[in-house]
Amino acid sequence: MDFSKEIQNTKDYNFTEIEFADTAENIILSSTLITPKKAYSKIVVITPGSGQDTRNSHYVLAENLLANGIAVYRFDDRGVGKSRGTVNFSVDQIITDLFYAIDNLQKIDSLSQKQIGLLGHSLGGIATIDNYQKGFKLDFLVLMATPIEKFGKFTKPQYQSKPNAEKVSTKTVFQNIQIPMLFVAGTNDSFFESNKTVALINNLNNKNIETKILKDLNHFLRQETDDWKKTKEYQSLYEIDSTALEIITNWIKKV
Repeated sequence: MDFSKEIQNTKDYNFTEIEFADTAENIILSSTLITPKKAYSKIVVITPGSGQDTRNSHYVLAENLLANGIAVYRFDDRGVGKSRGTVNFSVDQIITDLFYAIDNLQKIDSLSQKQIGLLGHSLGGIATIDNYQKGFKLDFLVLMATPIEKFGKFTKPQYQSKPNAEKVSTKTVFQNIQIPMLFVAGTNDSFFESNKTVALINNLNNKNIETKILKDLNHFLRQETDDWKKTKEYQSLYEIDSTALEIITNWIKKV
């Protein structure tokens, strides 16, 4: 099923299709940068979790950001849409594709004065943190329903600043976040222990990180069940709850 939708108010925005290369694997990936026609200062790179996602994923969130004067950048997963390569559901694939997307975006001269932030959902959040750890100059991070906890503790070392470098633990990475970060999750998330995760982050006392735990919301920050494959909700996965939408958008506007 297709659970992505195109932006509706096209007359208010400029659409720029951008191709970029994964030079390690010689794959060409395709993306779209959508910018408000009015002056804007921020770009959000949205990275979904596992699955065959297109540049039209998280469409409600994207539309709301644009309506609030924030540009949105999204790309087709490899082997999906206009991106070449073979579909791969691993987190390593998401990390790699995001790396080359950011690298290319930051080389565009016309965007050099813009603030660029990353927003990742689920495994897309893992990819977001991994790429922050790689040393990109970023302005802010948003993690939505990102599983970084297991059995009441941070996940084991898994982040590398560069190939063959020593892996760094999740706890260490979060302790050393130097830019504004928002971590948001719902209490009904069945993919990980959201309450325990937020408690772990808060105990680090990193003033750069703000956490929000939202009552009754699931892994997709919606009110419905997480058993989405067996319900009609599968077609509307990315129709984020209005409370979560407002929190994320307002935080990005103020950061």
